[in-house]
Amino acid sequence: MVDTIYFKIFYIIASYLLGSVLFSYVVAKIYGRRGVKKDLAKVDRPGTAGVGRQYGVKAGLPTFLFDCGKGAAIVLVGKAIGLDDIIIAIACVAVIVGHNWPVWFKFVGGGGLATGMGIAGALMFIPFLIFLGISLVVGLTYKYTIGRIHKVNPNVVGGGLGALLFPITIYLFGFIFEKQHYFGPVYDNPLAYLIMAIVIFLIIVFKGIILHFIYRRIPTANKF
Repeated sequence: MVDTIYFKIFYIIASYLLGSVLFSYVVAKIYGRRGVKKDLAKVDRPGTAGVGRQYGVKAGLPTFLFDCGKGAAIVLVGKAIGLDDIIIAIACVAVIVGHNWPVWFKFVGGGGLATGMGIAGALMFIPFLIFLGISLVVGLTYKYTIGRIHKVNPNVVGGGLGALLFPITIYLFGFIFEKQHYFGPVYDNPLAYLIMAIVIFLIIVFKGIILHFIYRRIPTANKF
């Protein structure tokens, strides 16, 4: 059944629908019932960072884990049931598109960075930790140096670098070590993942630019 074209199409559509489930809106509704009345999409970016700024770490952390989990699940489930690399790569793009333009929330979604991190972590865990560490160092360095002058959010700087390093890492570790087990599973078609990583990078950057112009002033996080 897995090898049929119908199942492959179903898996890709299901990936988009899973991506369209945004936990940030769920968290916003929960806090809304507690007297914090905000339409998340109108005051901040409707994703992990936005809900964290508006409702604090207790809201941001589970949202981050859920958003990462969506991306990781597409890779891990696809591998577990024996889907080929090309279909998994397309499904990974679909879950990012679903997160960024969710059908359940009038196509107003987040930036896709956390979901992309989940995909990267599931594809090649150790290289992911390496470029995640680099992104964190760069983001923190920017925050406490030139970030004091410029008003660009350090999360954007570090996250943007991470998104850029994703396709580069896929190329280096997917092609050079494609027949080894040092850095993750063996891939039959590493080119599919390289193309996937480039497409995801472009989507994240494109959506990030859109969100930047929509939310030029990001409110300070509330303390709970």
